[in-house]
Amino acid sequence: MITLYELHWSHFCEKIRMSLNYMGLPWQMVGIDAFKKAELRQHPLPPHLKGYTVPAIHDANTNHFVMDSTPILRYLAAQYPQAPQLFPGDQANRDAIDAQIIEFDTMIGLPARRFGYTQVILECPSLLPELFISERAGGLFNAPLLRSVAGHFLGMMLSKRFDFHRSETLGLYEALEQYLIRLADKLEGQEFVVGSEFSAADLTLASHLRPITVVPFFAEHPRLQGLFKRHREIVARWNGEGDFKYQSAILKARQRKAPVRRRLRDIAAALPFNSNGTLAANDQKTVWDWGMLAMPFHYWISLRRCKVRQMVASAGVR
Repeated sequence: MITLYELHWSHFCEKIRMSLNYMGLPWQMVGIDAFKKAELRQHPLPPHLKGYTVPAIHDANTNHFVMDSTPILRYLAAQYPQAPQLFPGDQANRDAIDAQIIEFDTMIGLPARRFGYTQVILECPSLLPELFISERAGGLFNAPLLRSVAGHFLGMMLSKRFDFHRSETLGLYEALEQYLIRLADKLEGQEFVVGSEFSAADLTLASHLRPITVVPFFAEHPRLQGLFKRHREIVARWNGEGDFKYQSAILKARQRKAPVRRRLRDIAAALPFNSNGTLAANDQKTVWDWGMLAMPFHYWISLRRCKVRQMVASAGVR
């Protein structure tokens, strides 16, 4: 039996869930405490990582513990060659799939996380305590007032951790838009992401698109609908869970208030993330340093730069 340690709303964890389902391997899920990570600390830290993270798996069949989504995929493919393959074809095709996964992890997975969390912060920040600390202090943070306060505090912590407040300054929305448009054009009329067979590259793309399904700037983009169609079809087949909690919460919030959209900008930008060739880039920053003192300003001002509440898209807003 394979045990998957996860935060269920993570698109990197969804990537592994869908891969396990695709391979038909028996597995069970263990949700972890996002702050303590005690469930992981019973296993030795893999040498290529500086700290414990999810997704992670423990394979009771081999007593192997593996962390980080793409090393997990490599392990599963090597350990279970009799199962449907995540890296099919000859060595050149397998190498191309691996390289494409690292690219998607870096160029889509990282900014998509920033934009998905930002949308939650802007439209339903009170969801954050439910995701991260609902069981803490005997459920104290589920009380309405404390939940609201805790939501904003967690939003500041996440903004500091992942630099959400710098996305507009860096032009990350436009950079990801340009990357996805090129990808959509490349894949138009192409059944699979790499080669002539379904692979882990298809599963990775589908999982990493999920966070931006709640971001109107991307979700309503006319040139990206082919990518979102791929996402829906693959998720329906290999995950089948329907919407994640944050997707449902945002839809509910939009019944009360107009969604948060962006003013369109015509700027040239490039995604600033770089992998080392074998592992995706990591954009996590230290939370508890002097920079945290500036986070109230960045949370309430910088994070909301170029954002407007508007029911439908217009010529200058999407």
